Amino acid sequence: MANVSSSGDGTGAVFALIIAINDYIARDEYPPLRGAVKDAQEFERYLRDPRANKGLEVPGSNIMVLTNGTATRANIVSAIKSHFLENPNIPDHGETTMILFYAGHGNRITATDNIISTDGKVEAIAPVDERTIDAHGNYVYAIPDYVLGWLLREISEKKGPNMTLIFDSCFSGGINREVGMARSGHSVSCPVPLELDDYLWKGKNQTDTAMSYSMWSPSATSHVLLAACRQDETAYEFDYGNNLIHGRFTKELITWLRRVPLENTSYAELLNHLPVWPGQNPQCCGSKKDRLIFNRNYPRAGRQALALTPQTSDAEIPGSFRVDIGTVEGVVPGTEFAIHAGNNSFLCTLVADSVRIEHAILVTKNKQPVTIPEGSRAVVSDWKNNAMVLHVHLPPDFPYTSDLFRTTDITYLPKGHRYVQAQSLSTADILVRAEGREIVIERLTSTMIECQRETRFSLKGNTTHLPTVVDGIAHFNYFLERHSRSDLLEDVTLEMYRLVGMYPGRRPDLSTGNMIVNNKVLLTAQADAMYGFAIRNPSSVDLFPYLFFFDPDMYTIKCWYSPASVHDAAPLKGDGMVTIGMGSEPAFQFPETLPPGVSSSFAFLKLFVSTQPLDLGWIQQTTPFDPGFEGPGQLSGGPEVLTFEPTWRGLKVVLTLTV
Repeated sequence: MANVSSSGDGTGAVFALIIAINDYIARDEYPPLRGAVKDAQEFERYLRDPRANKGLEVPGSNIMVLTNGTATRANIVSAIKSHFLENPNIPDHGETTMILFYAGHGNRITATDNIISTDGKVEAIAPVDERTIDAHGNYVYAIPDYVLGWLLREISEKKGPNMTLIFDSCFSGGINREVGMARSGHSVSCPVPLELDDYLWKGKNQTDTAMSYSMWSPSATSHVLLAACRQDETAYEFDYGNNLIHGRFTKELITWLRRVPLENTSYAELLNHLPVWPGQNPQCCGSKKDRLIFNRNYPRAGRQALALTPQTSDAEIPGSFRVDIGTVEGVVPGTEFAIHAGNNSFLCTLVADSVRIEHAILVTKNKQPVTIPEGSRAVVSDWKNNAMVLHVHLPPDFPYTSDLFRTTDITYLPKGHRYVQAQSLSTADILVRAEGREIVIERLTSTMIECQRETRFSLKGNTTHLPTVVDGIAHFNYFLERHSRSDLLEDVTLEMYRLVGMYPGRRPDLSTGNMIVNNKVLLTAQADAMYGFAIRNPSSVDLFPYLFFFDPDMYTIKCWYSPASVHDAAPLKGDGMVTIGMGSEPAFQFPETLPPGVSSSFAFLKLFVSTQPLDLGWIQQTTPFDPGFEGPGQLSGGPEVLTFEPTWRGLKVVLTLTV
């Protein structure tokens, strides 16, 4: 789903580091592979091939390759720094595409006592000299994901957040020769001493907010990871005949990279094209997985564009299509979607015929089959959901009434918007008034009255932007209040802790305990205070959790945690826990001071949990006060007739920050 429009042909300057290892020195622990180096050669060929041959046409000088004996631990870390972080040919804070490709063995290593891990393990890649003694007499360890993640974070901050990782390896620690060669070691690697790599982060900023250094983190902002399998699965290589041995993930990935239109295909959509094999589910991780492939932009069809998937010929309604948006997001039977081709031209309107928690089936209004080109996208054009309508009260002297409502009929719903004029102040959700050059939003719902009564912004002379602002407020309010009762999920809890320790070993301060009491948190502004979260699931059912941060000052919504992808196994296991912002993940910080004259500030945490994977990333929004804000989808009135399935729940927590 998209946030901004895109133009161009998909990629600009590209720099790539390719690492592949067939022959490890410790052959007893890492059996030889036959296809990793060939994978690297095939990927390099894809990078260098001209656009006419569906390649990226990357100059050879922009590509660095380490294979077999050159892919030592020291060389890999050094190459990541020299080819990306310290490369003078990559402009700082620019839009250069950076690609790190790895094919070889992976492993899971025991986490040291200071590292938070739900199962006591961290992922690692195996350099060619792992489990050997180097020239200085030192044991050579694997490269853990928190080391790679820290380097990626530094690259993102200096060069720009346009990094793609492609890993054809696995971390399960098992091996299976019945189907094909697995890319994992025979045994678990030794724990890596924290002091071995702490020169990378010692003395550097330890207080970054809402960014993950873990390579596998679903919320990582520094990179997108395309991985051959889940963390607990196995990546295989196969002999395709004529001595063509490849990792099956790499072979399929390159096939589809050459096939799909890069200028209008996101990472997540690319992953959906790849096969899913027994015991090997390819993964796409990172908060930017909805960006265009190798590009900083989003698909062209618009801010909340959705991939459109044709249903099979044996579908209940021939010629129907699926979109991965459902009841949680507010879709109801009758919700209308505008369909756009890859060049952004409008094709037709489809209507939601059936809606489930995680997807909707779309048909034409007369249910007749229609031909829609591959790569087309769906954008909500009319929600048809009365529950999403915001009721707005305006004082008689409000100078911009005609910008919001072009008629005096207060039952009129402005076309393409999601608000109506309240019949009285008592029935309103917000009051909008003018005070000098400022617009004042007074909140009238029970949640907001208890917290922060009003916020202000300036239109800066652009009164036509006011309807988009109110649409953004409607979107914010709807998802803040979104809830569903489920006895099955009722006991799931969100906990918040102040943290002690340093990266990568931050842990809860058990002396202060869980800070959330009765769904409320009271914080005192303090410099250097860092926080993390735990989601506990006492039920026997595995769940998918999603944590959002709602800022009522600016009406922004940010996702702080979601599963890696809709193909991922449920991360919140029955009778288990998920941690956020602890260990090798950056902790969360809140302002250490408040503006003069302000004694307190408020925000909200909203936790969604579901028994099925959901694609909720598009709920996020930037501030609607920004003139560049595009606004959520359109809406017109209509009853919300769907009875929700008891498979998800929303939990709201109020954060209060005082000086």
